[in-house]
Amino acid sequence: MRKIIACIGLFLLFPVIASAQSGENISKQIWIDVNPHYYLSPKSKIYGDIGARRELENRGWWRLVLRPAYRTWLGGRFYVSAGLGNFFTFNEVIADRWELRPFQGVQFSWPQWKTPLNHYIRLEERFDFNLNTWNAQNSLRIRYRLGFSYRWAAYQPGRFWEATASAEAFYTFAGEQGQFQERARATLGLDRSFDREVHLRVEITWQQERLFFDAKQSVSDIYFRLRYTRSWGNL
Repeated sequence: MRKIIACIGLFLLFPVIASAQSGENISKQIWIDVNPHYYLSPKSKIYGDIGARRELENRGWWRLVLRPAYRTWLGGRFYVSAGLGNFFTFNEVIADRWELRPFQGVQFSWPQWKTPLNHYIRLEERFDFNLNTWNAQNSLRIRYRLGFSYRWAAYQPGRFWEATASAEAFYTFAGEQGQFQERARATLGLDRSFDREVHLRVEITWQQERLFFDAKQSVSDIYFRLRYTRSWGNL
């Protein structure tokens, strides 16, 4: 199984290597997130993202994220979720922006192999405001993520390590997109559980998006993400 994970990981990282060798413009970023989870029951929870994101190049941007959400068990292998994303982007070249993003999603696992495949489909309404003029660019998009994870025990009782890999596609089918116009994403992650309530996760992601000023051109993003998860309630 570990050999399979390594092979799929190399496949997901191939766009990173190809972009670097082709000389394509690459945006290097760092993302830091705190992810609180409050379990109302073992099958439903309130959760969210509180985070900061930074483009490392000169004349780049930095971003604050606040995204509360709710997830519950639908039956069988299915979960549904809904939330409201707030993205405050502070730019050095163009006007600052605020994106308001309601979303609804469904998550399920299939087929049920020893290491099952996880599917997540999400519909997002996007309202991207220019904070100088308050003009908005509104759009509707869908995104689909396919991933899997492999968990093994750490030496301490009740603790574990978990490796993950995922690929995600984005499609906007209505409206005019704002500053960030993602098209595809591939991620490798490593999770360390210190107990049932505390997890620490590191990720490396390649992402392709259209340029804000010229939708016919694209840019590759490479970002390192650090995520701290704290859980409470009826786990």
